[in-house]
Amino acid sequence: MAQSAFAAQAPRAVTYLTSWGVPVESVEDMKEVKADTFLLSFGGWDASGKLSSSDNIVSVPQYDPWYINAPAYVVWSQLKLAHPEKKMMLALGGETYSAMWSYLNNAQTRETLAQNLVNLLNTNFPVYKKNLKPEEMVGECLSADWQGKCNMANYQKAGTVQLDGIDFDFEKPDRVTPEENANLLDLAERVRSKLNASGSKKLLSLTTYHVGADPENCRDSAVTENCSFVEAARSSHHGEVLPLLQKGKNVFDFFNVMAYDAGPRFKYDVAMANYAREVGDKSKIVLGQTINSQWGPEGRFVENRQNNVNRAGWQAENGYGGFFIWTLGSNDQQLSIPQQVDYFNEMKERADLMSPESPQDTVAPTAPAGLKVLNNGLTITLAWQPSTDDRGVVGYDIYRNDIKVGSSTDTQWTDNAVETGGVVYHYSVKARDAANNISESSNVVKVETVQVEEGRPDAPGGLALVSSTENSLTVKWNAVDNAVKYHVLRDGAELLTVSGTQIFDSGLRAGTTYSYQVIAENAKGHQSLASTPLKATTKEGSVTPEPEGEWKVGTRYKTGEIVTYNGTQYRCVQGHTSQSDWAPTAAATLWQPVP
Repeated sequence: MAQSAFAAQAPRAVTYLTSWGVPVESVEDMKEVKADTFLLSFGGWDASGKLSSSDNIVSVPQYDPWYINAPAYVVWSQLKLAHPEKKMMLALGGETYSAMWSYLNNAQTRETLAQNLVNLLNTNFPVYKKNLKPEEMVGECLSADWQGKCNMANYQKAGTVQLDGIDFDFEKPDRVTPEENANLLDLAERVRSKLNASGSKKLLSLTTYHVGADPENCRDSAVTENCSFVEAARSSHHGEVLPLLQKGKNVFDFFNVMAYDAGPRFKYDVAMANYAREVGDKSKIVLGQTINSQWGPEGRFVENRQNNVNRAGWQAENGYGGFFIWTLGSNDQQLSIPQQVDYFNEMKERADLMSPESPQDTVAPTAPAGLKVLNNGLTITLAWQPSTDDRGVVGYDIYRNDIKVGSSTDTQWTDNAVETGGVVYHYSVKARDAANNISESSNVVKVETVQVEEGRPDAPGGLALVSSTENSLTVKWNAVDNAVKYHVLRDGAELLTVSGTQIFDSGLRAGTTYSYQVIAENAKGHQSLASTPLKATTKEGSVTPEPEGEWKVGTRYKTGEIVTYNGTQYRCVQGHTSQSDWAPTAAATLWQPVP
């Protein structure tokens, strides 16, 4: 039997693994991920303390020579057998099983459940694999061919593995009560006591909401001190697990903070500090991030990949206990399993580089190339090609007339403080890495702000989102006097020209945010300044991405996608929105030929 990885460690690189969206063939890709811990999602219990799991992810499956009806089980068990040092923990709870916390109000149920959890952790799970070599097969042959010979092309037993621990994903829509805190602590203590009595060192972790360690008075919108979520409408969950953190600091091995689903302005650094203060050990606090779309006060949004990578480095630099992601497996951004693995590994590499033990970084990024003006109106929008760095670029600083006027983690930035009337600006951009090494300057672009001419139409106002689907957005605006047509820009590039005051934009990606502007034109050909941008997000979902095809201008490409250009295939190496002069043959930092 492959031995369980008992030893606790910090920092950690943790990922959830969904029971859905994980095909059996993905196990080879999963072997490449640099995670040390997998949280198998999800499991729960009923009022009697009986355990169950989603899609039987931790249930011993019924043997079938050709098909095991639990793909995620096959993946994690094979991965564990191949890499016994990786920890496999069952995540109990989550939204699906949130009702189970109310079943802990009986001491006998808690005792029964504690024993069932220990039994689960001591279960030997069979590992089934196809195409084994005879010497790799364990036990008797399970499937023979018509001649009576062992059919190694079918599933045979390759060994057994055990789970390494339990994660309590302690979340529910309503505020967690003091009684539920006490009941979960009692359950965890019973499990820990039984494990200690048998000499087992398996792991227990706790996953809770982002604001769970905030002061309770943060529910009052007038309070801001030590509050991680400071929107006008506060959360009902501020401080809900404070008693559990204080009393359970020596029961749980590490604490996962869900620092997402709180909007783009969430103060993750404050949340982490709050948890560290209550637990008393920063190395036990793990920063949670998501590579899927998430909730925000203005609607769902997708966190910038660069921000996620930077935050993974931030927690390492500041002595926290690692990071986790939601999730490998099911993904509403149409990221394939290899792309998800690449995303996670970039975060892990950044965390390693920013660790205090990492050698000092003294190499600056390359200078941004191809700086150009996308739009010149009431605002000025700039775009450039990404820089490269041996340890990764974390952002860009924008200079106007040699004075820094803004920063961006993206390769596009809008100057909203523009003086119209022929004022001349000179813009340049510099890249910055995590060690604050600054690149040389990009090329300089000269911009003369527009004249507000007599007879020019007013800029359209009232841009608003009418409706959204997984792959389309409908946007409207107010009519402009004497305008005969409108030019619509998406992400700074002209999309189409219409005579009405509404557009339907289709063929978009699910859970993705786009920026729209509109320019009015009158019968004399005079154009207005561009409107104030409107950001609109498509709904999350499972839209099948467009098949590989010809490279196009104005398309958002993600890392790993393949296009054809002039008869040659190219793979995207940095996510970006394509511009007319960023063709694969002209932008080596964005595209590489497919061998």
